[in-house]
Amino acid sequence: MIPIPAAKCPIGGSVSHEEVHKPDVAPFLIAKIPVTNAEYKRFVYETNYPSPEYNSVGNKQRLWNGRAFPPEIADHPVVNVSWRDAAGYCEWLAKKTGKPYRLPSEEEWEIAARGGLQGKPYPWGDGIDKTSAWYGAKWNGAATLKPASYGKPNSYGLLGMAGNVWQWTEDWYVPVFNGRPVQEELKLFKVIRGGSWSNDEGFLTVNYRNFHPPDFKDFFLGFRVALTPPPDPPPAAKP
Repeated sequence: MIPIPAAKCPIGGSVSHEEVHKPDVAPFLIAKIPVTNAEYKRFVYETNYPSPEYNSVGNKQRLWNGRAFPPEIADHPVVNVSWRDAAGYCEWLAKKTGKPYRLPSEEEWEIAARGGLQGKPYPWGDGIDKTSAWYGAKWNGAATLKPASYGKPNSYGLLGMAGNVWQWTEDWYVPVFNGRPVQEELKLFKVIRGGSWSNDEGFLTVNYRNFHPPDFKDFFLGFRVALTPPPDPPPAAKP
């Protein structure tokens, strides 16, 4: 887990190009890499949770076969997981460790991805190529994705914040931010960030927003975990 300092979330990209709705973000921690197949397998085995064998779009190709997967993808990001699956993993991990693991908010994800930089399109700054992020690929079975640690880190040391897999966030998607709670009738889609192996570089920028229903799952979609740090202990009483 990488500590991220408090920050103001800059203007994020959206279809309406409106300002973000929660600009002030408190310090938090976020995983250095997305959750891997090996990590998710522990969750599946310990809870008897359904494995990510099939996706939502009827594609008969698969990476897992029951609870097994090829050993060469153990360190690849887990995919074919819905938002509800990702939230379930976080709940299990929180109970297992006694720490409040969760999905990052959309603002936390963007602040983490930017790595302290402002006005730069990618987590490490300007420019992108196939050594800094994995994108623009075609489906090739177990060889489609790269390891979760693939690519160029940003200044916070985070990897995989651009390309390889889209990543679920906690938030419901709203096209226009207005500072008010999301109305129930708009709670249809969850925000995803980061772009994937199948996209071109325009989808991999730190402020690009996308969304899917919380039950959606496919080969390009994974997640990483976040954590709220414990409060500072109160100052010692004076004698």
